[in-house]
Amino acid sequence: MITTQEILEAALCFAGRTLSQGEEGILAGLCEAAYGRWAGSLREGVAPEDCRGAFLAACAWTALAGMSGALEAAQPTPLSFSAGDLTVNTGRSERASACAGSLLAQAEVLMAPYTADGGFAFLGVEG
Repeated sequence: MITTQEILEAALCFAGRTLSQGEEGILAGLCEAAYGRWAGSLREGVAPEDCRGAFLAACAWTALAGMSGALEAAQPTPLSFSAGDLTVNTGRSERASACAGSLLAQAEVLMAPYTADGGFAFLGVEG
C-alpha cells in the first residue's frame, strides 16, 4: 500500500531545497490531498499499487505544484514595484506559475494510461 509518507519523501526529493518544518507539514497535507485526487481518478480495476512509480511521482508533483502556488501567494517580498520612472519586476510570479503548471501537466501525462477518461463526449446526437 502506498502511504502519504512515501509520497512526502518523494516530494521532498523533488523539492530542490530543504523545507522548514512548517512547510513540510503543509506539503504533507498536500500529499494526502494529491493521493485522494489521483486515487479517485483511476480507472475501474486499477489500484495505486498497479502503477506505483507513476502514482508516487504524480502525487509528489501535484503536491509540489500546490506548494509552489501557496509559497507564491504568501511571499512577503513584492514581485514588482515602481518609483517614478523606475520599475522593478522580479518575474518570480511568472516562473512559479509556469513551474506549477508544468508539474501538473507532467503528472497528468504520467497518469493518463491509468486514469478514467474525463474527456468530452456527445451523447444522443444525430449525425
